[in-house]
Amino acid sequence: MRLILLFTALAVGLGLAVMASQTPTPRPISTPAEVFSAARAMADVREIARAPHPVGSDDHARVQAYLMQRMTALGLAPQIQTGPLSPRAVQRMEREGRSAQGLAAANLVSVLPGRDPDRPAVLMMAHYDSVPNSPGAADDATGVAAILEAVRAIRARGGADRDLIVLLTDAEELNLDGARVFFAAHPWRDRIGAVVNLEARGGGGRAMMFETGPGNANTIADYAQATGAATGGPSSNALAVFVYRLMPNGTDFTVAAAKGLAGINLAFIGRPDQYHSPAATPDALDQGSLQHIGSQALEVADAWLRAPTLPQATQNAVYADLFGLTVVRHPPVAGWALLAIAALATGFTVWRVRRVQVLKVGAVLRGAADGVWLLAAALVAGQAVRV
Repeated sequence: MRLILLFTALAVGLGLAVMASQTPTPRPISTPAEVFSAARAMADVREIARAPHPVGSDDHARVQAYLMQRMTALGLAPQIQTGPLSPRAVQRMEREGRSAQGLAAANLVSVLPGRDPDRPAVLMMAHYDSVPNSPGAADDATGVAAILEAVRAIRARGGADRDLIVLLTDAEELNLDGARVFFAAHPWRDRIGAVVNLEARGGGGRAMMFETGPGNANTIADYAQATGAATGGPSSNALAVFVYRLMPNGTDFTVAAAKGLAGINLAFIGRPDQYHSPAATPDALDQGSLQHIGSQALEVADAWLRAPTLPQATQNAVYADLFGLTVVRHPPVAGWALLAIAALATGFTVWRVRRVQVLKVGAVLRGAADGVWLLAAALVAGQAVRV
């Protein structure tokens, strides 16, 4: 009977893992205009990611010209903001056997006007350069295409209260130089009240909201409310933010967060063999991932564009999505209280067992080994599902 219960629990756990790891079905071109459509966004992905387009290459110039044309077609008036490449970026190019002579970071910047330009604006941001050996369909043609599709959907929904600033940064792959140039010198940088950044570190999987600005309790509340079933559901937890900040990695959002701005950073990390790889082609991209990241970005940005106030830095929240259905969140003090209750329950259990029967060290070690084995098996099974 105990084995039956064990394997039943494992089967239920595996089923929940399968459910929680699914990407939403990509929406077709016939999707209503106000809804995000991966099929519509894929047209831009295919054009951007025809070939690798690192800074200084002919294809980089091709992508830049294409995006200027696309932004204009969406009713935007794009500008090119240029700024110097950092010494670190120049060194990286030289290590790759490329010359940085005469090159600069060239951001594409525009604004979709709202009804009240005096209110703090919302920024949507992604980078349009790639590494030299990858067409970059995921990193970051997906982010750029998702923003273009989101702009189209926001326009279809009617005028918003706030301005939407669209920033397609350059030289992110070198040293986040485009974002550094924008936040250091662009006259619109002081108008921004919240940021939505789109990234990728793979070619598939659910899009996780893996980083926020400081004091994120209000941001998490807004994210939880905006990412309902129509977006494919939320995917985020506070542990991901904690782990990410311990890693030596950065995205354009790193620069924005350092300025104290509220916001969210979205990315998917499945199919890791496509990260900075020749395999990162449009045909290899999981279009469900594009649907998920684009839908989340659209709904959060649109909610902020129409909100009376933007999220302010207060306290940090402890949070996690519940099987991609909703976000459970609470203040840190509640987490400490739960840990205290767990410690007391564990102590009571040990005391009770010792009273009923002799608690031997060998039995404790065998129980611990069983627990480790069960966790390891769960990790293997979960990874098998992801693959």
